[in-house]
Amino acid sequence: MKVGDLISVRSLFTAHGSYDMKEVKIGMIVEGPNEVGKIRVLLSSGDRMWLHCSEVDLVPKDRRYLKE
Repeated sequence: MKVGDLISVRSLFTAHGSYDMKEVKIGMIVEGPNEVGKIRVLLSSGDRMWLHCSEVDLVPKDRRYLKE
């Protein structure tokens, strides 16, 4: 994973446990990974958050995902 890669987030892990999101969120890596494996993600809604690398899935670099 490197800066500029697109990722999808399906579930989040918090101090209170994990929960699945209703919809998959798409974001872009803007910073990281750091020493503990966290990356900073810019979501399509404009929110930024730190996520662990194991919480996200890389979107394939194949450009067909933009076509319906």
